[in-house]
Amino acid sequence: MNYSSKLQAAVYGSRTVLCAGLDPIPEMVPPELRSKGLTDSELAVTFCRRLIEQTKTGVAAYKVNIAYFEALGVDAFYVLNDVLDAIPSGKILIADAKRGDVPHTNARYKTAYFDRLGFDAVTLSPFMGMDTLLPFLQDPDRAVYALTLTSNPGAADVMTRPFGEFSTLSEYLAALMQKTAQHHPGTLGMVIGATQNAIYGPVMKAYSEAPLLIPGVGAQGGSVTELAGHLRHHVGIPLVNVSRGLAAYDKENPNTWEVQVTSNTDQFNKLLEPISTHYLQPLIRSENGNQES
Repeated sequence: MNYSSKLQAAVYGSRTVLCAGLDPIPEMVPPELRSKGLTDSELAVTFCRRLIEQTKTGVAAYKVNIAYFEALGVDAFYVLNDVLDAIPSGKILIADAKRGDVPHTNARYKTAYFDRLGFDAVTLSPFMGMDTLLPFLQDPDRAVYALTLTSNPGAADVMTRPFGEFSTLSEYLAALMQKTAQHHPGTLGMVIGATQNAIYGPVMKAYSEAPLLIPGVGAQGGSVTELAGHLRHHVGIPLVNVSRGLAAYDKENPNTWEVQVTSNTDQFNKLLEPISTHYLQPLIRSENGNQES
């Protein structure tokens, strides 16, 4: 199954474009888990597995932030494997690695994330040029989400500045990736921050068929209303990632952390319903048409 079909199936099966971020940040772990006397590695596994259990029916994808696993040291890949084993089939698995190196080095990263660990997609930095992305674009069942317009304030240092005839460097990158994607079997998508609503319109328009990975909703405060308006004209299916917003623990809430995660997931799905519905409608029509024929 190619990546586009996997993505469609994941969104159709879960009825949402919500993506859960798995960030085992020590400070985010609720007291009820910290009190168990677990090692850092055991805590990361327990935190992620319980988060997966409470979100598995309400998300289409999981984005695994590799940095928080690497920070565990020699246990990193054992912990990562334990976490990946807990994710049910049919979900899109994204390695949030943000790698970006010369092609022969990126070829080894490709072996690690796609061939060894089995991720469907990976986040990459395109700032050393399109040739650095090519090792990841040889498999039709895999995808790259290239950093195009990120949600952090520092994006203003580089990404949002004018570039040649383009209003921003991000718009130029999108146009360049649109051309690159036509010549390779793998899927090339974009990371677009929801906090950049003032300028992301032309970036999306420059590569309207790109699947999108959209951070910035939730703790960073990106507007879902603004996002929904721009996505009406975007063909590629988005995944809207929420990490801290799903895993947040409210000590004033009488419910357990796990119940709070379930509630958070429901709330974000309601918030994203206009976007999810927009992309689900053609998938449902297609499925109904296939059943009738």
